[in-house]
Amino acid sequence: MNASALLIVSADVISGKEDEFNEWYDQHHIPNYSGNLPLVKSVRRFYSRRSNPQYVAIYEYGSFDELKKSMASEESKLAGEDADKQIGRLVKSFTYNSYSQIYPKDSQ
Repeated sequence: MNASALLIVSADVISGKEDEFNEWYDQHHIPNYSGNLPLVKSVRRFYSRRSNPQYVAIYEYGSFDELKKSMASEESKLAGEDADKQIGRLVKSFTYNSYSQIYPKDSQ
């Protein structure tokens, strides 16, 4: 088993823009940009009433090397540009963090 990796994108959504943000992310951004990133295995989104930022998207990769290759791709650049257009319109900011699996350990 290879260790997997995650890219977690947090969005600080402007109050009152939540419905428009969710529509943009689900109907535009994932199908046209971030869901097409090379080597991405899955994309899932989550919401919490108690956390800030309230919205996160989790992109799963087979390995940290795959995540790095994906982030260096033209598709990633285009996804970032698409997201940047929403700053000040639907979101205050996006935060990107990458994580490498540490448990269970790689069995190879």
